[in-house]
Amino acid sequence: MELAQELLLELGLEPPISHDIVASMRDVISIDEAEIPWAGCLVPGEEGLAITLRAGDSHGKQRFTAFHEIKHTFMPGFRSVPQYRCDPAAPPPETSPRNASLEALCDVGAAELLFPRSWFSADLAGNEPTLDLIERLAIRYDASLEATARRLVTLYPEPALLVGFEPACKPTQPNAQPALRVQWAYTNTSGSWPFVPKHKSVPESSVFGRALNGERVEESATLKGLTSASTCPVHVSSRLYPYIDNQGEQHMRVLALITPTRKRRSNHAA
Repeated sequence: MELAQELLLELGLEPPISHDIVASMRDVISIDEAEIPWAGCLVPGEEGLAITLRAGDSHGKQRFTAFHEIKHTFMPGFRSVPQYRCDPAAPPPETSPRNASLEALCDVGAAELLFPRSWFSADLAGNEPTLDLIERLAIRYDASLEATARRLVTLYPEPALLVGFEPACKPTQPNAQPALRVQWAYTNTSGSWPFVPKHKSVPESSVFGRALNGERVEESATLKGLTSASTCPVHVSSRLYPYIDNQGEQHMRVLALITPTRKRRSNHAA
């Protein structure tokens, strides 16, 4: 975190942070796109370092990957072997075994470069945590909605839970009718949330199901049906954000930002 802050301070950059400028300061001579199975890779050469990004990824995801690979340049041994940012379905070559701890650390560093902590925290101050705010911040930081939402949850000073849903079949029932199911859940350390099981289905009448049908949900609700634990009312900000993956397949993704219920106030511009 400190290294990222020092680098941005040295460069005098303000959001949106240029990954090209930051890369040039780390001996990266080129950033190109190619049809590769990995999100990105960093390859050392005689003249300098080269970053390759997956051509099928969105602009926001490519920017996060670029910063991830830049963060590798702060790690020991990065010049001795190519570094790969991989998806579970596309493991790195056997010559470059994946180090999960190192990759997670580079993801943290990428977030610090893409969403500088001091700037992002200032943009959160005085604003209600909603998807409206996330949409504005994603534009300001030239980032993907999901990455922006995760950064908000990380830096928000109060409890926050982010859940991603998609219509899918339960793994044990691959031929059943698809239902809206939890794909992942992400929370911060400000408080505790009940366990949200992956693949848990939610009814069409729920605030999450209504978002799948195009409603922009901003209301008080409970997590009944999403978790087995009893919960107090929470504020749910939920809506549909379809996306196309690197294989060209469309996913009907619903994002839900969940925070404790309290007196709400109107957001002002970030």
